[in-house]
Amino acid sequence: MDNSSFEIISLDDAKDIIKDEDSLILDIRDEASYSDSHYPNAIHLSNQNFNKVIEKTDRKKTILVYCYKGISSQNVAQHFCNLGFENVYSLNGGYKEKTTE
Repeated sequence: MDNSSFEIISLDDAKDIIKDEDSLILDIRDEASYSDSHYPNAIHLSNQNFNKVIEKTDRKKTILVYCYKGISSQNVAQHFCNLGFENVYSLNGGYKEKTTE
C-alpha cells in the first residue's frame, strides 16, 4: 500500500487488526453510539481529540477506522493517509457488520 491511499477491508480481514493491541482502532460514530458499544480498545475519534490522536500516533502504526456503515470512515482514512500515515484501513460495512455476525 502506498502512502496516498487506504484499503477497505472486510470484518473478517479486520479481526486480526482489532485483536492486535499495537493497532489503533478509531470509532468515528457519535459519542452515544460509542458509549453504547464499540470494538475492544477502540478510541472514540472526535473533533475534540483529533489533533491529539494525530500528534501521538506513529505514522507506521496500523490504523483501522470505522463508522456506522463504512462510508464516512473512508474519508477519515484518506485524511490519515494524506497526513503521512502508511497502514490505514477502513472497515467495509462499518460497525453494523458486527451485529450481523
